[in-house]
Amino acid sequence: MKLIHTLAASIAGVLAVGTAHAAEPSFSLPRFDSPYVYVLSNDIAANSVAVLKRNFFGGLEKKAVVSTGGKGVGVGTTAPPPDPLGSQNALLRSADGRWLYATNAGSNQVSVFAIEGGRLNLVDVQPSGGSYPVSVAERGNRVYVLNSAGTSTVTVFQLTPGGQLVALPQETRLIGTDAPLVGNQPNVGMTPAQVQVSPDGRWLAVSVKNAGAKGWFELFALDRAGVPATDPVISPSNDPQPFGFDFDDRGYLVTSQAAGSAASSYSVGRDGTLSAVSADVANGQAAACWLTVSGRFAFTANAGKGDISAYRIGRNGSLTLLGSGVAGKLEAGAAPTDIKASADGAFIYVGNSLGGNVDTFLVLPDGHLLQVGNTPVFAGAAGMQGLAL
Repeated sequence: MKLIHTLAASIAGVLAVGTAHAAEPSFSLPRFDSPYVYVLSNDIAANSVAVLKRNFFGGLEKKAVVSTGGKGVGVGTTAPPPDPLGSQNALLRSADGRWLYATNAGSNQVSVFAIEGGRLNLVDVQPSGGSYPVSVAERGNRVYVLNSAGTSTVTVFQLTPGGQLVALPQETRLIGTDAPLVGNQPNVGMTPAQVQVSPDGRWLAVSVKNAGAKGWFELFALDRAGVPATDPVISPSNDPQPFGFDFDDRGYLVTSQAAGSAASSYSVGRDGTLSAVSADVANGQAAACWLTVSGRFAFTANAGKGDISAYRIGRNGSLTLLGSGVAGKLEAGAAPTDIKASADGAFIYVGNSLGGNVDTFLVLPDGHLLQVGNTPVFAGAAGMQGLAL
């Protein structure tokens, strides 16, 4: 009973903080707070999505597993587990909560599910328009798919009212990498990692890793219909491997940095140029690859140490590392491969590929994390990667 009271009080504190923060000027559209968490198996034989239902205390109950109609890549062939895709947003729920998009890197396809309460209904499977699709973004009825192997591209689709994807090949845009497949996986240290639309809808952003030098970001201007500009604005990264990123509600881009296990924040100029606000804020851990923004905090999932770091985001986009760099720890032997925050800011969900489970953390008012759940989802060390709320 004491634990229940503690959790309830902490949730109330988090929600109060989130409400106060939301009252400030922001770019963000209202977010649909899903009662479900979705996990991508990335299974090499038959890709699938697990549906997990959230309870009041953030815990999860596995309800169903639904086939994507495509194939994943399992653990991959050119890099050790647990990072076969080298990406963030391999699985994405639409902003209005109606659709779920899943990448199938092994069969070069993207799947669309209709979300019908606690059920997923597969409504379309389409070629991704490239090789090794690993990340999805959306704006209105435009869906953007990042293909990271070979000649990397962002392909664009129009989403019909019934959930079908119509390819718009004239809107395909090139990304400046060419990492060949070795077996069934490219060198994920040399590939683009994520595609995402800025909160104001003006920019389509892509993070690009280059382990041998410095990585970079490509920002494509979007017109009113969501058509990307032919050429991107390219800004260098502070790290060879800018990885997962997110925008805060003032439009600052906050990114994890895998090589230096750090985070950086950038302002987005009127012309799409990124200017560093906080550069290379190290967390003292290892392989900070995935990042999510939740209110005034950003959290990185550190694959090399099996823990989570937290950063406070200032009003000017500056980052301050909280404490020693460890805001929360996963179980022994864990290796996180994705992280997402609930829309209300109360919980953080972390995918653990080696264990095949999802860890649930309560976000305390000071940004530290209290683990409140551990839910088995798929077989451990089989390549599970991709998390959506």
